[in-house]
Amino acid sequence: MQAQPDDHYKFIMVYQNHLTKFVILRPLTHKRAEEVAYVLIDIFTTFGAPAILQSDNGREFANKVVIELCSMWEELKIVHGKPRHSQSQGSVERANQDIQNILATWLADNNSRKWSEGLKFVQFMKNRSFHHGTKRSPYEAMFGTRAKVGLKSTQIPTDLISTLKSEEDLEKALGCGINIKNINEKHEKSDGSDKDSAKELFSDEDENDQIKLRIESISSNRSKSAENLKVQAKKMKNLSEELKDNLYEIGTNEGRLHQLYSRNQFTICKEVFIQADDVPPVHISLREVARCKM
Repeated sequence: MQAQPDDHYKFIMVYQNHLTKFVILRPLTHKRAEEVAYVLIDIFTTFGAPAILQSDNGREFANKVVIELCSMWEELKIVHGKPRHSQSQGSVERANQDIQNILATWLADNNSRKWSEGLKFVQFMKNRSFHHGTKRSPYEAMFGTRAKVGLKSTQIPTDLISTLKSEEDLEKALGCGINIKNINEKHEKSDGSDKDSAKELFSDEDENDQIKLRIESISSNRSKSAENLKVQAKKMKNLSEELKDNLYEIGTNEGRLHQLYSRNQFTICKEVFIQADDVPPVHISLREVARCKM
């Protein structure tokens, strides 16, 4: 966001949990490892720290961040990660694109340029949206329940909700015709993920039972998310292998180019410049080939 700074904020840090796809957004003034580590400490002490930390800025940057984190928190022990494979990298890039689009919409809707203030709402909207890989929202995968927005997440009529100002108002409304039992039944018969809405707000069930149910729901959601991600990864791998069969390798006097090319990316020349057997069995970048020809 350097082209659109918000006071002293110039960057957005996107922290994503790979399994649940849950994202946390924070504004940054710089991209220094020290500032990133300071923000991550806040996240880790709330959600817990991962075993592996990966970074788009490269393995060396991730290592610097890990060193900073461990210097701030002696108990902490994590390692920096190796570069992500293409499927995982694509997931992060899609998340970043979604965040940019949601943020642009929020700024337009609120006629604001204070994107640092909009990040909280963008984070919530991103995490409550359905993820095709896990087959549930990141919020559900992380917490085992749908994201709530207070009383609007219950089955209480909207026109009645607008009149409620205090707990006493809510109690009066409940005593004037809202059948909580029916509300609970509707939620329990839906898909099991809404049990916490009206039931959690108004029932007198033992808290330990509710906590146990939530833990079971979180475990179930994460297991299903992992299963769905494995299915998606397998499909992507098969597709990648199919595409590779239709791609071509280009050879030079210096070696084979790293990148594979589709048929519409090159033209076959009638003249023969080099035989396939004469291409050295090494891979080289297009830039290195160009440098050799200079």
